[in-house]
Amino acid sequence: MRRSTSPSQGPAQVGLCVMDRTLRVIRVNRSFTEVIGRPSAVGRSLSELAPGLALGLQAQIGQALREEPGGAAEIAGEALGPDGAGRVFLASVEPLDGQGGELILLLRDVTEERAVEASLAESEAAFRRLFHSNPAPMWVYDRETLRFLEVNEAALEAYGWSREALLGMSILDIRPPEERDTVRRSAAEPRSARKVSGPWRHLDASGRERLVHAVSYLMEFGGRPGVLVTAWDVTDRVRAEAALRESEDFARGILESTTDCMKVLDLEGRLLFLNGAGLALLDVDDFEAIRGREWMSLLPAETAAEAGPAIAAALAGGTGRFTGFCPTLKGVPKWWDVIVSPILGASGEVARLLSISRDVTERRAAERQISYLAHHDPLTELPNRRLFHRRLEQAMAAPEQGGRMALHCIDLDGFKIVNDTLGHVVGDALLRLAAERLGGCLRGGDMVARTGGDEFAVLQTGLRGPEDAEAFARRIVALLNEDYEIDGRSVHAGSSVGIALSPEDGTTPDALLRNADIALCRAKADGRGVFRFFERQMDEAVQRKQALKAGLRGALDRAELELRYQPLIGVEQGGITCFEALMRWRHPHLGMVPPAEFIPVAEESGFITGMGEWALATACREAASWPAPLRLAVNLSPVQFRRPGLVRAVAMALSDSGLMPERLELEITESVLLGEEEANLAILRQLRDLGVRIALDDFGTGFSSLGYLLRFPFDKIKIDRSFVHGLPDREDAKAIVRAITGMGRGLGISVTAEGVETPGQLGALRKKGCSEAQGYLFSPPVPASEIPALFKRLRPSSHMAA
Repeated sequence: MRRSTSPSQGPAQVGLCVMDRTLRVIRVNRSFTEVIGRPSAVGRSLSELAPGLALGLQAQIGQALREEPGGAAEIAGEALGPDGAGRVFLASVEPLDGQGGELILLLRDVTEERAVEASLAESEAAFRRLFHSNPAPMWVYDRETLRFLEVNEAALEAYGWSREALLGMSILDIRPPEERDTVRRSAAEPRSARKVSGPWRHLDASGRERLVHAVSYLMEFGGRPGVLVTAWDVTDRVRAEAALRESEDFARGILESTTDCMKVLDLEGRLLFLNGAGLALLDVDDFEAIRGREWMSLLPAETAAEAGPAIAAALAGGTGRFTGFCPTLKGVPKWWDVIVSPILGASGEVARLLSISRDVTERRAAERQISYLAHHDPLTELPNRRLFHRRLEQAMAAPEQGGRMALHCIDLDGFKIVNDTLGHVVGDALLRLAAERLGGCLRGGDMVARTGGDEFAVLQTGLRGPEDAEAFARRIVALLNEDYEIDGRSVHAGSSVGIALSPEDGTTPDALLRNADIALCRAKADGRGVFRFFERQMDEAVQRKQALKAGLRGALDRAELELRYQPLIGVEQGGITCFEALMRWRHPHLGMVPPAEFIPVAEESGFITGMGEWALATACREAASWPAPLRLAVNLSPVQFRRPGLVRAVAMALSDSGLMPERLELEITESVLLGEEEANLAILRQLRDLGVRIALDDFGTGFSSLGYLLRFPFDKIKIDRSFVHGLPDREDAKAIVRAITGMGRGLGISVTAEGVETPGQLGALRKKGCSEAQGYLFSPPVPASEIPALFKRLRPSSHMAA
């Protein structure tokens, strides 16, 4: 590498000396004496004045004496000059023409020149070492031609060209084509000696683009105007910065697009940033008014106390969360769900804090409403069973000193009839009025709740004894027994009450509620409109009921159910006209369980549907072998009407057994028509379409017997045994039987009397025109195997003597 230089010192002095052939000085100029540092030189020998100089010039002196061309010699180290230091001279000896062999010596001190040249050479070497060993790509290009003049190893490695290839190129070749005209114009413009520029797009040997920052210096290189360039690849950094800007823009976009309040805090908790949603949510008109303020200073004291731990958690690198109240700057009350998390710096340290606040005012109000609805009955606004249980638990955990409590379970008698006949609107109004009446009975510490459809519960506290609970129950029964005025009509619904006392009837809420329910069941069983205290034997009855329910679950599979058949006798001509199939249950441990005990349990549990289908199919199969026109009567439960498939089950029983449909009588009670009358009437019509007969059992014991006879053409009505029991002596019994049989004749309906036990009863029924009789006077229910014997014993006229 060559660089042109221009020494800064002026022209050096030239000493002149004329000598004879013996080298004795003849004459000198003043500069000579100054150069050699000798004030008196004339007449003295050069070897004496400057032995080293004379020695160094031996070759040139010899040539001059022979009158041959000589040359200059550079003599170093001669201790000449006024300072006595070693000097460097450039000296030459030439013959002096026409002067008798005299010689002329020209002497110039070049010590400083050589020092400068040495310095420049050293600088040149240092520059070359720095240039080629620099880890950053460097090159020198000609400012006029833009061609590369020199490149270092780092440039070759970074750009992928060989030195020869790159030195044959110009700086335009490493720029994209679309930028080359710009580069030409820029190179021609005036510029400073040092210039920092970039980033520029450069291309390497493979065509890959990179981004470069450059520092350039103007310089002369080999006598040409050149530019020295040092380049740094900043592709990754620029792209990282672009990605960071994009990330920051993206993050800012997220912050601004969310509907939550987003705050950025410094490590002291001061506000640095608030997004647009936050400005709106907090009613902030100008963020500058609160910028730099401590966030917690804007919070109420209680909320600030909750925010402190959340901020501490974020400062420690975790996440904090709390819910608190904080009004907006304009005083609008709001509740916030707040998350505080750290924003990490480049080295992973916590640099900022991010607070995300969500307005949960409406959600909190909704949750409070949901919580209220979860613990209160929306119709009456009374506590529900859940809240009542909790309050009962609290009261039993901390009873008043010496106090006792009574739990009253209350059921509205007749509510279902009101609801079904007058509609749900009237039913709801009745429940609200009943709740108001119960609330008016309470004293301080008492509590009333709606625990079910038409069921209420009252916790009575501060009892002195059972008599207080009895008086309260009487007041409830009397109050709820009064008529209600609803939409201009008078509505009646009484009540039944079951009472359990604490602690004797239960020391836990569940036990007390259970026993009060048991007492309520007894009150309803005892005729309704009464109250009953819990007694231990009631629990025994409940336990037996549960045992029956558990046993019924598999009774059919275990073949524990049996059928018995009781004959119906023609009152006028005698003889068996029909057998009624009656179900019996032989329990493996309890023995024969009375139908009056297990049938209600089967209906309540839903087992009656499967049991009824089994009884129907079994009875039809056995009756198919009886002589025609002997009929079979089978009872249908109201529960069977509420389950789909009843008509299909009857049709399948007839089809599988081969029994003619007209030989099958299906007996129903009035309760079948009491609920969902139209739907059940439709089912009865479908059954009639199969060809079977329909009988109305227990006639006269319900509410609307006569109306049912007009709604559906029954084939038979059966007089309840309660009316037969008064025959033949009681006039009211005879009048009722006479009315029923007369109505049957008028409507063309057969009339059967149940519970006939004496010849007198049979005679009275014959006189009143009854068609059939059934009872123990003729036979108790018997197994199918004993039916042939009954045919022989109960032949026509065998019981007609009475």
